[in-house]
Amino acid sequence: MKLLPKHLVTLGAFGISVLASSAHAGGFALIEQGASGLGNAYAGAGAVARDTSTVWFNPAGITELQGRELSLAAHVISADTKFTDRGTALNQAAGAGPISGPDTAEPGGETLVPNFYYVAPINDKFSYGLGISVPFGSSTEYDPDWKGRYTTVKSSVSAIDINPVIAYRVSDKVRIGGGISIQTLSAELESAVDTGISCAGTIGASGSSACLTAGLLPGVLANDGYAAIDGSSTAVSFNLGALFLPQPETRIGVAYRHEMSHELDGNVDFTNNETFQALLTGGSVPLFLDGPIKGEIDLPSQLSFSIAHQMNDKLELLGDATWTGWSSFKELRINFEGIQPDSVSRQDWEDVWRISAGLNYQLNEKVTLRAGLALDQEPIPSPQRRTARIPGNDRTWFAIGAGYAINKNASLDFGFTHLSLDESAVDNDNSILVDGVEVTNGASTIRGTFDSSVNIISAQFSWKFN
Repeated sequence: MKLLPKHLVTLGAFGISVLASSAHAGGFALIEQGASGLGNAYAGAGAVARDTSTVWFNPAGITELQGRELSLAAHVISADTKFTDRGTALNQAAGAGPISGPDTAEPGGETLVPNFYYVAPINDKFSYGLGISVPFGSSTEYDPDWKGRYTTVKSSVSAIDINPVIAYRVSDKVRIGGGISIQTLSAELESAVDTGISCAGTIGASGSSACLTAGLLPGVLANDGYAAIDGSSTAVSFNLGALFLPQPETRIGVAYRHEMSHELDGNVDFTNNETFQALLTGGSVPLFLDGPIKGEIDLPSQLSFSIAHQMNDKLELLGDATWTGWSSFKELRINFEGIQPDSVSRQDWEDVWRISAGLNYQLNEKVTLRAGLALDQEPIPSPQRRTARIPGNDRTWFAIGAGYAINKNASLDFGFTHLSLDESAVDNDNSILVDGVEVTNGASTIRGTFDSSVNIISAQFSWKFN
C-alpha cells in the first residue's frame, strides 16, 4: 500500500512538544535547590555559603561550613494557568477546520520538589559533600477533550540528580571545588491521536475512500485514539566552582554546571480507534504499533556569578547573574521502531539570563529576615515556538523568607515567592524543517493565550553535628 510522505503521516500522531511545563524557572529547569535561598530569590546563592545548599550552587562554598552538617528541604510549587482559545484549528493539510472542545483550559497544578545535602570537613584544607536534588521536574494535565489535545493531554518529568563534591581551601582568599552529577531522567507524555488525519495519511493515501465511508473525519473527539510514551535515561556530567574573599565582608562566587546529554529509552502505547485499527490490520499497514522508542535531549549548561557583601552586623546585600545555554535545545526527536516516522518537535530555544538582588537582615541572634527580587528570562523565542506543554514567558520573582536558629545545632528556614508572568501568546503549527523548507508536522495549530502565575512555599531543616 502506498503511504504519504513521512511528514504527512505524522499529522495524525501525537505531538511531543517538550518534557514538561514549568513556569517557575527558565525552560523546564528548577532553581528551587534550598529553602534558605528562596527568600532572597536566590540572589547571592553561589557566594553566601552559609548552609549545605552551597553543594548545588557553588561547591567551593562547602569549605566555609564548620563541622558536619545536613539539610532537608521541600518546596511546593503551585502554578495557576489558564488557556483561552484564539482560533485553534486543524492544519492546512487537514482542511483547516475547527476542532471540538471548550474555549478554555486550566492545566495548572502543584509539584513537590525535595532536596537533601550533607557536608563534612576532611581536614583544615579539604571538605566533601553530597547533594540529592531535582533540577528538572514538573507536570501538566489538560482535560482529554480540550482543543489542543493532539499536541498534549498529560506530561510529567522528573530528573533526580546525585552530586558528590569536594572542595579545597587554596588560601585565605580563594577556595575551589567541583563534583560529578549522576542524573536519572524519567518522562511520561500523553496526547490524543486525530484518527481522521491518521487514516487519511495511511489508508487514504492510495485513493481509498474507506476513511470517509467509515466516518473517520479529522478533529472529531469521538474518533480520537490515544498515545502514551514513557522513557528514562541516566547521564553523567560535572560542576565546578570558585569562591573569592577579597575583603572580610565580601564574597564573590563563580560556578559552572556542564550540560547533560540524555538518551531516553522507553515505550509507546497506542490506543487506536477500533474502526481505524481494523482498516490498518486489513491493509497490513504496520503503523501506530506499540513498541520501544528512543530519544535524545541535551539539558543546558549554566554559568553563574554571585556576590554577598556584609554592610554591617545587621545587613547583608546579595546579587546574582546566571546564564543558561538553552540554545543547545534545537529539537526533541522521538524515534519509533519499524517504519513509524519520527515524532519531531522544533524548539529553537535561546540562551537566557536570570538577574537577582536580595538582602539578609539579622533581626536578632536567632532570627534572620530575607527578601529578594529576580528577573528571569524565558528561552522560548516566539509564539510560534511556544507549546502547550511549556507555555512560559519572562517572569518576575517577588520573594520573602526567614531563618530561625532553634539552638546551636538545629535551624529552620522558610521562604515564599510569587512569580508574575505576562500574558503568553501561542501560535504553533508544529512546523519542522525538511530540506530547508518549513513543513507542518502536527494535526493542529494551537492558537491562543496563556495567563499564568506561580506561588512557591519552601521549608528547610538543618542540623549541625557536634
